[in-house]
Amino acid sequence: MSNLLASEPVSQLNPFTRSLAHRLTKQGFTLVELLISVAIVAFAGLAIYSVLNNGIIAWRRGSRNRSFERSIRLTSEKISREIRNTFKFSTIPFEGAEDFVKFPALITVECGPEHYQFGRAAYFYDSKQDSLSKEEKTYPGLFEDEGITAGRVLLKGVKEVEFSYCYLDNATGDYKWKDDWKKEEQDSIPRAIRIRVAFKKKTNQKDFEQTIFIPIGTGEQKIELK
Repeated sequence: MSNLLASEPVSQLNPFTRSLAHRLTKQGFTLVELLISVAIVAFAGLAIYSVLNNGIIAWRRGSRNRSFERSIRLTSEKISREIRNTFKFSTIPFEGAEDFVKFPALITVECGPEHYQFGRAAYFYDSKQDSLSKEEKTYPGLFEDEGITAGRVLLKGVKEVEFSYCYLDNATGDYKWKDDWKKEEQDSIPRAIRIRVAFKKKTNQKDFEQTIFIPIGTGEQKIELK
């Protein structure tokens, strides 16, 4: 092409060919062209980085949500299994309030000839850590019991935990719900327990609610509730 352009006067060429001939005679890019090229490359790189970065953020958020949902599911299954397997024990009553529940359970021990010991399990809302936590105490330690003191965190980012207890109304013979289970009023185990866990907004998790029916629970009362 360069031989063809050289054989004809530049003035006789069409505008496109004349522009091409003029560019071929240059020794390199002008400063303006170089700046434009750098800007185009920079904008393209920024766009690619933004797309990739947003994808990574979305993937990490989804991974955290799946992990949190898995923790909720496993915790729910564990609580349900332990409450369903509770039993009557004369010196360890079944008790509860709106923000905690404690009941007789078999406690796993790490040492000794037996893998389990009689004891008490407690699930409660820890306002200091914004969590649903669990405390376990074996039977000998309950003689010096000072209530629920500390526990292991099960779920974080919790705003509120509510426990409700199903009892048998002596007056009507119907099962109803109330917010506590006091040993002074009941000498039995609730017919069922309802648990509601509300999470903080930053967790992006919906409130969790579960009703657990207790096989040996009758919900009978010592006294008639008003």
